[in-house]
Amino acid sequence: MSSPYEKKIGNSTLSWQQLDGIEKTHEEVFESWEQSLFLFKEENIACETEGLRPPQLGGIFAALGYEKSDDKGAASIVMPTGTGKTETILSIVVAGKFKKTLVVVPSDPLRKQTQKKFIQLGLLRQFGLITTETANPVVATIKHGVNDDFELLQLLQSNVIVASASALAKFPKEYLLKLTKECSHLIVDEAHHVTAVTWARVKSCFQNKPVFQFTATPFRSDCSRIEGKIIFNYSLKAAQHDGYFKPIEFHPVREFVEEKSDQAIANKAIELLKADLDAGLNHIVMARARTIKRAEKIFELYAVEKELNPVLLHNNVKKKNNILENIKRCKHRIIICVDMLGEGFDLPQLKISAIHDPHKSINIMLQFTGRFTRKADKVGTAKFIANIANPNVNESLEELYREDSDWNILISDISAGKIKDEKDYQEFRSKFSAPSKLLDLGLTPSISTTIYKMKASKWTPANFQNFSNKYFQLVDSTINDEQDTLIFSVKSYIPVGWASSKELFDEFWGLYIAYYDKELSLLFIHSSDKDGLVKKLVKLLAGNAIQIKGEHVFRALAGLKRLKLQNVGLNKNKQGLRYSMHTGTEINEQIPDIEAKRAIKSNIFGKGYEDGGLVSVGCSHKGKVWAMDSDSVDKWVSWCKIIGRKILDDSIDTNQVLKTAMQTEELKEFPDIPVLLVEWPVEILRKNESTITISSIKWKESLVNCELAVSNTQNADTKMFAFDLVTDYGKSRILASLNSAGEMIFRSEDNLRINFGEQQQELSEYFNEYPPTFFLSDTSIIDGGLRYYPTEEYAYLYDKNNIDDWDWSNIDISKESQTEHKLTNSIQYHTIQQIKNDYDVVFDDDGSGEIADIVSIKNIEDKELIIDLFHCKYCPKNKKRGRYTWCKGG
Repeated sequence: MSSPYEKKIGNSTLSWQQLDGIEKTHEEVFESWEQSLFLFKEENIACETEGLRPPQLGGIFAALGYEKSDDKGAASIVMPTGTGKTETILSIVVAGKFKKTLVVVPSDPLRKQTQKKFIQLGLLRQFGLITTETANPVVATIKHGVNDDFELLQLLQSNVIVASASALAKFPKEYLLKLTKECSHLIVDEAHHVTAVTWARVKSCFQNKPVFQFTATPFRSDCSRIEGKIIFNYSLKAAQHDGYFKPIEFHPVREFVEEKSDQAIANKAIELLKADLDAGLNHIVMARARTIKRAEKIFELYAVEKELNPVLLHNNVKKKNNILENIKRCKHRIIICVDMLGEGFDLPQLKISAIHDPHKSINIMLQFTGRFTRKADKVGTAKFIANIANPNVNESLEELYREDSDWNILISDISAGKIKDEKDYQEFRSKFSAPSKLLDLGLTPSISTTIYKMKASKWTPANFQNFSNKYFQLVDSTINDEQDTLIFSVKSYIPVGWASSKELFDEFWGLYIAYYDKELSLLFIHSSDKDGLVKKLVKLLAGNAIQIKGEHVFRALAGLKRLKLQNVGLNKNKQGLRYSMHTGTEINEQIPDIEAKRAIKSNIFGKGYEDGGLVSVGCSHKGKVWAMDSDSVDKWVSWCKIIGRKILDDSIDTNQVLKTAMQTEELKEFPDIPVLLVEWPVEILRKNESTITISSIKWKESLVNCELAVSNTQNADTKMFAFDLVTDYGKSRILASLNSAGEMIFRSEDNLRINFGEQQQELSEYFNEYPPTFFLSDTSIIDGGLRYYPTEEYAYLYDKNNIDDWDWSNIDISKESQTEHKLTNSIQYHTIQQIKNDYDVVFDDDGSGEIADIVSIKNIEDKELIIDLFHCKYCPKNKKRGRYTWCKGG
């Protein structure tokens, strides 16, 4: 086969590679495809037979079958990194005999890689999938748009046109329409990287033409949806099982001091790299930084390793192309970069990732992970290094950043969950009757509804067409007959409030969603317009449906554990007082009035826990139910189903719901209930703890080494409570007292100060503004001058038969810890002797901030680990009757 030919056309090129020295036009190439056979041969590793991998065959068959179906919408093919996506695209184009295909890629490196593979047809010839009669395609590569019609005409003398998304974004509309009109198919590679705006612009030019999207993660980095039906999904778990996806090792570092975090990560990365190189593995480290400034700072940490030739790479660096070529030749063993080396940069030697700056979303993290799991000769498992003490980790990534997390399981489970959500949404969307721009807008309505009881025979969604009037007009709509869901938008023109002229108007858009639950015989209506004509809409859709109002609506609060009522509005039968709003302790005082029917619930909003997650629910006696959230339409429908079941549950007593909510009382004195735990204010926990220090006249300590603990001795004054700040320097006593106004005032006996970087203030003053939280043994909480307590009973009887009697003779029960001297007459030493033969590991964890005094571990046949925690308690008096008072005190 001869060398490739290339013809320059403006800023673009036309490339081809002759077969047997015969040059063919693009028409002749297409004719050869039409007359040639494509062999769908599968690889057989055992027989050393080359061919297509199972995921490649699955993607090809799915695409070719979909093209022959009646469905003309965009189709997505999900294939994890390293499973052979590019060869799958080549096979689809040739086997499907696509006349002229536009291939959109996200980056210049991927554009070059795709062009090179197309002009030679990649591995298709090597595997014997095509015959010698199958000609190589003429490939046009668009780099920066076109200047005139002549350039465009020349570029169209091709079978395949490869363009980056950024190049098409700069195309004038006139030329984009001319280009896409001549194309028979559109293929988008790495579709998750194409922005929603660019994608919508190109896709709009391919109405009723086949569109295929290839991606490893069918969700965009900007969190908007990749519209299109998933027709084939080769899961990450399958790729791991079949060996296409290298195993992942997570190597956590734990560094609480931010200034030392980068060094700890760098040290671990260098250690792992040197070990891999010594083992004969051809590995490279990539250290990720968020900004160029951060990358330059991190580079200094690696620069000392001269023999590993570290290099800094970002968009502004000089001679970037030379650096990239040297990276491909493995001349640099450490690369510090800012969001570089993405799609199109195929380097299997990238195997160690030093994550100095965590990603902001799980979507980006999943895409990033795939860069390190490619297979090749002389490469081992992928390794990721991160600081698990980093306080800036996004909530969605917290599970990955646990010390014992198994990324092989978590990454595949997270990916599978997100793909399932996407497929569920697509399945929901596919049932809508007609194409609608609404469904392309990524609708995320606020979670709210009014509810109506109705009969099935009355559900007439098509009647919404009569909803418009002279003040607004219907703009777009769609109906899902299978899921009984209607969505439509309206546009109205409202006179501006700052002028009397009737010539000036504000344009206002409104969204309406109706869902009919056949099983429950309930109609749910959402309106984005607070003044929407919902009653008129219900009349059109459901005839004489009856709105559910009053007490039934408040059933939506049922089932929430540790429910905290934020506010309660009441209608009262009192002269001069018709409505009152209550918050905090005022809510408790109103419950007797509600029970005695002297007050009627008007609106309630609260937060609690349901199925292990924090949720919010608001209810109004006028019939509205809402949550402080927004989500996709299918999630709104699912929420409506949950609310509907509660609304119809006659076993729910709405007054009981209020009674079982967390109650609030203003403290006049501290309750006679043992305090189990004192916790730092949440305002501190939200800050970067590594920059906060506590100091006295004699010492200064980082916050991470400071602990709040209940003092062993308390004052007789019930308006005062003592707790300690515990450090390696000892204990510093802090007193909390209640003043006549019910406020909690703090005083530090050692004049402790808290330092936020260079800013300093008295710790007592800070606590006066942001008090710590006290957790009591009855599960109640003291926060400031308020105590939140549950009305549910948490006490239970303990079976005394579960208590083992040990011989404590010769043990001094006033000595709790064995200390470093291994005191044989201490409680802890005696306990260890009693249990040590029952476990594989017994660990003395006694110390400040301990999880237990003794931690014991037993391995059950390498299938299960039993971990038991032992807490030792001493008694202040070494005699029998000295124990009762101490145990009662906690």
